[in-house]
Amino acid sequence: MTYNVIQPQKTKNGMRYYLYEVTAEWDPEKKRSRQKRRYLGPCDADGNLKKEPTRKQTIVRSPSYGPYYILSHIAEGSGLGRTLRSIYGERDGNRLLALSILGVTDPCSIDLIGETVEDTYLREIMGVDWSFEQSEVCRFLQRMGEDAGSREELFSELSPKEGCVIFDIVCLGTDSEGLEYSEVGRKTHLTGSKQFNLGMVHSMVDGLPFCYRTYPGSVADVVTLDTIVSDLKRMGCGPFEVVMDRGFFSAGNIGLMMDRESGFTVPIPARNKIQKLLISDSVKGIESPLNTDYLDESSVRGYETRVVLEEGEFSLDPDGTIRAVVFQDDARRQVEMATLYKRLGEMESYLSENGYDPYLPKKLSPRQLEMFNLLEVSDGNGENKVQRKRNAITAKENGCGRFAVLTTSDLPWKDLMIQYRMRNEVEYDFSQLQSDLFVGIRGRSVQKSAEGGLLVNFLSLRLRLALLRMMKDAKLTDEMWIPKLMKIMRKLRITQVGGEWRLNEVTRKQREILNKLGLPLL
Repeated sequence: MTYNVIQPQKTKNGMRYYLYEVTAEWDPEKKRSRQKRRYLGPCDADGNLKKEPTRKQTIVRSPSYGPYYILSHIAEGSGLGRTLRSIYGERDGNRLLALSILGVTDPCSIDLIGETVEDTYLREIMGVDWSFEQSEVCRFLQRMGEDAGSREELFSELSPKEGCVIFDIVCLGTDSEGLEYSEVGRKTHLTGSKQFNLGMVHSMVDGLPFCYRTYPGSVADVVTLDTIVSDLKRMGCGPFEVVMDRGFFSAGNIGLMMDRESGFTVPIPARNKIQKLLISDSVKGIESPLNTDYLDESSVRGYETRVVLEEGEFSLDPDGTIRAVVFQDDARRQVEMATLYKRLGEMESYLSENGYDPYLPKKLSPRQLEMFNLLEVSDGNGENKVQRKRNAITAKENGCGRFAVLTTSDLPWKDLMIQYRMRNEVEYDFSQLQSDLFVGIRGRSVQKSAEGGLLVNFLSLRLRLALLRMMKDAKLTDEMWIPKLMKIMRKLRITQVGGEWRLNEVTRKQREILNKLGLPLL
């Protein structure tokens, strides 16, 4: 026979009660019954347990917790979650955020998402009661892709209202035939796929993307720039300065920005005529102590002048309308000069060891041909007679460690140099992660689904870059990159015991990562 017994105990804080399970058993040797007690736990005066006994509880599931906790914390801390819910509503906003987090932690095809989610704590963190089945996700992406109005409202909410923005464009391939903007482009013969252009706008305040645009694969840069400038003004950004890369340098683009009264900073390609004129003009004055400063453990120099744009041509003019700045990094200049003369010497050695060949330039690689063109090579009785071209080598040497920009900024040249280096860091981070954007478009046969996929991948990219910024600030990137961090934190699990969730043991490495990222351990 089994029954429960309440055991009272008097303490300083009053009476406490404990519940025991008593089992009566017959002892054949002593020929009498005896009692066995088993402790069940604390109870009230009526014998009701205050807590379910641990020994009666069973482990229901033990999903991965760490990566989803980190990214959901970043999303809520940055306001992204709140913004999505305010625009798309509680249910759709959380679904978008959940898919975006999965895009960082578990990038996979749509047909595998449902299976992947089962081993995660994502549903509980995000409060999403959703199966993540392929058909449901596809319908959801189509609905999100169709809602262009909400997407534009999201971009406007995320956009900085002033300051510098970075505009970059990348060419992506797609195997889908039904996408409106997929075309045969300049890279089709290499990839075998049609292509489209994806323009991304980043804020230099936080380094995060806040807007994207899709363009046909053959569209000209001046068209993309015109569109994005109009979009930024429509979002209420202003005044703003667009920081671009060399690919956007052209008389047409500079003229467009000036006509629109929009700020810009753009470097000049090395082989451009105005770049050569600016470098030559700066040689005598750039190394003056008055133009020299210290930055990142190197001496840096800046030389300022002005240029004018007339009839599609740039020319030097001290009274010109466009500010031009030539930068020099001494440390980089020394490395590039050493590399120049090393390659030049290697070409001279190659020519001295081989006989004269009038068709040699067609057999050289682009790098070798560049050095070959710095030499005067003639036939010396079947052997190569070599002489250095003084002016050509001098011009090449003058460009080592130097580059020029055209800008409307009124920042001092050193601050302008710092700003451009920040732009390079953002562009590097974007280039490292841009392969993720293929997931949003490759294989999508429906335009609306592709638009929805790009929106999710855009949000995933924003989360990854936010995490990357936190890792850099915490010096974590010195020892690991995002995939390794995800691998370590994936082992942090949370277990459901009965009706209660309990965090598993946190390792020293996991605790160290959370502490460096400034995230509380819940």
